[in-house]
Amino acid sequence: MQALEEGFGAEHERTYGHRAGVEEPVELVSLEVIGRGLPDAPRAASAASANLAPDVVIGNPVRRAYFGPPHGWLDARVINRSDLSSPHAGPCIVEEYDSTCVIPPGWTARLDEYGNIAMTCSAG
Repeated sequence: MQALEEGFGAEHERTYGHRAGVEEPVELVSLEVIGRGLPDAPRAASAASANLAPDVVIGNPVRRAYFGPPHGWLDARVINRSDLSSPHAGPCIVEEYDSTCVIPPGWTARLDEYGNIAMTCSAG
């Protein structure tokens, strides 16, 4: 407690230019603790293997998407991130609960060793 009192007094003096006397009581009102856990195994692998929840239905496994003047509107397959454990050529759409990644025509997507979506251009 003595170290907390000294730290508070020093910060109060730095901020406001004065501090309470040594006879003044210090009251601890709140304490914030931040913790961080390190998993036994990297989470990228489990994230990469995640599928949409079984009760989530992708209404249509193909969506129309616009890819600019060179390609116009095309049908794009809707896939899960885990489907990219083998390369997929665009056009396709990777749907996740928190993001969407569009792989355009002429590009190929796959998962790298960390579970990230890596895209390469296969068109000339």
